[in-house]
Amino acid sequence: MYASNFEYDGKLLSDFGFIICEFNGSGGLETKETGYNITFNKVPRHGGRINGLAGTKYDECVRCSFSICKNPNLYDDAEITNEEYRNVVRWLNRHEFHKFRMLHEDGETMVSPCFFNASFNIEKTYVADKLCGLELTAETDAPYGYGAPYDRTFTFTGGGGETAKIIDTSDDAGYLRPDLTITCGDNGTFTLSNPLCDSEMEIKNCVIGEVINIYGSTQIITSSVPSHKVYNDFNYEFLKIGNTYGSRMNTITCPKQCTLRIKFTPTIKDIP
Repeated sequence: MYASNFEYDGKLLSDFGFIICEFNGSGGLETKETGYNITFNKVPRHGGRINGLAGTKYDECVRCSFSICKNPNLYDDAEITNEEYRNVVRWLNRHEFHKFRMLHEDGETMVSPCFFNASFNIEKTYVADKLCGLELTAETDAPYGYGAPYDRTFTFTGGGGETAKIIDTSDDAGYLRPDLTITCGDNGTFTLSNPLCDSEMEIKNCVIGEVINIYGSTQIITSSVPSHKVYNDFNYEFLKIGNTYGSRMNTITCPKQCTLRIKFTPTIKDIP
């Protein structure tokens, strides 16, 4: 068995007196769909003898099923009471996604180096007309998991010589838009460039002391200076962080004096 415990929305399965188990000898945790199967859209060429690649996409999100039961080391009676069942359902069967990760018995060590955003559907398992187990099916928001969040602050002095070196550890080649916090140390136009992703972000009319927040996933930009209509001075080229099959190194440059905080979460293709 890969895991005996898991964390969901800041709580552990063991907090409820349950463990991961198996009822049918299938080996415990059973991954049913990895989610990262790619569909290749092809266009016939040269009389159908060659197919050109027109595009790719992920069709499914990660989905897995496993069973839980009451911890036999804690309970003499394996039957799940109605109150225990309702407590677990209230915790797991949610209308929104929360952080989920598989853990070893100690409740601290992760089974794989990633977590998922998930919610659960639940089915009951009866033994001799007694409710003794629950079958959980985790439904996630993406065809991959997420690694340890990257969060680092860089300082640029305005001399043009500094760079922010960032290694993107994502398993998926491509790019993402990180969250940025820029604290301006100069007046004028700020640019952030990353040649690896052919990305150059520009914001005009910045002032000393201004704090600009850029949220990559929602593409929202705000300024601490109310008079600065930053959305009118932004070129809407959000800074990208990414990797190719040949390179993971991102080199960020900024010709103005500022501090730059960069936050993002790499994608991980590792299903426990």
